[in-house]
Amino acid sequence: MRSGFPSPVVSELSSSVALLAVAVATGLTTVLFLYALGLRVANILHARDLARLRKRWWPIIAGATISADFDNASDLLVLKRGSRAKLLREWCRFRTYVRGSSDSSLELLAEQLGLLRVARRLMHGRSVSNKLLAVQALGFLGDDESWDDIEVLLEHDNITISITAAIALVHINANKAIGMIMPLVGKRPSWPRTQVGRLLNLAGPDIVTGPLCDAIELANSDEACRLLRFYESASMNDMDSLIARLLTSRSEPAFLAAALKSVRGQLPGEVIEGLATHEAWFVRMQASNLLGRSGRREDYRILEPLLSDAEWWVRYRAAQAITKLPFLGPNALRKLRDRQDDPYAQDILWQAMAEAGLE
Repeated sequence: MRSGFPSPVVSELSSSVALLAVAVATGLTTVLFLYALGLRVANILHARDLARLRKRWWPIIAGATISADFDNASDLLVLKRGSRAKLLREWCRFRTYVRGSSDSSLELLAEQLGLLRVARRLMHGRSVSNKLLAVQALGFLGDDESWDDIEVLLEHDNITISITAAIALVHINANKAIGMIMPLVGKRPSWPRTQVGRLLNLAGPDIVTGPLCDAIELANSDEACRLLRFYESASMNDMDSLIARLLTSRSEPAFLAAALKSVRGQLPGEVIEGLATHEAWFVRMQASNLLGRSGRREDYRILEPLLSDAEWWVRYRAAQAITKLPFLGPNALRKLRDRQDDPYAQDILWQAMAEAGLE
């Protein structure tokens, strides 16, 4: 006859399993606690070491931005191995914000401290943060011997590493670097726009203009649009001449709109007139914007028909452009508005005049 109670063997097994589970849970909790405690202690020790390092070295590095006369040069060479990467990071922090003669003083200090050797060693380590630090430092130090190692990183999957490598190469040799980097600017949409602008401004318009124009001319529509975002880093006259030529030879609406947005001077009347009647409304809108910036008397006849455009944004930009024309005062604008047969044209001129305080 079966009993309703579990056998002693089953009860003993269940108790053993329960005790084992409790022991495992307790062990894991203890391990996690000790791990967290270890991290906390490590962070405290790191913070203390960093504070001591900054207290000792910040005055020396700051002094190097003013003078290259290091009276305690022999003392500078006494560095613990574990402190070298930290000191390199602090040196880079100062170097990021100085320009002119302070550059050479800081580089002389780095030479006496042996920071170039430190950077080269970190460059080949596994740590991503140390690799970034090394690339930045080698760029600041203008290390030609590290060029090939840094160039390889331009194709790195890590965006931060690749753009840092590009900036470092510009520091080392801007003429050589820009020709290599510029096509990548169009092909790497993930590169932060601010960082790309920084490296182009670092090189300067005399170096940037030629490679940027060449890259735009050879790029497809999407890549060319990305490259056009950096038109301000190049010579205005050269960029406007290139755009005027491409506007008559390329037909992609996205490119045409981006190119019109990038023009800083004036375009020939026949070029802008054709684009003001383009089938893509956003091209017509950018043409209206450009006509408003140019402010030429002959452009008025192109703008007035756009007040009756089927797209509201085109009408609005055309009306804004007309109110900016220097030869049209409030009275002339009122006459223009009153003679419009299209109520949409009248309404948009009312709005643009009111926004400009001309009503």
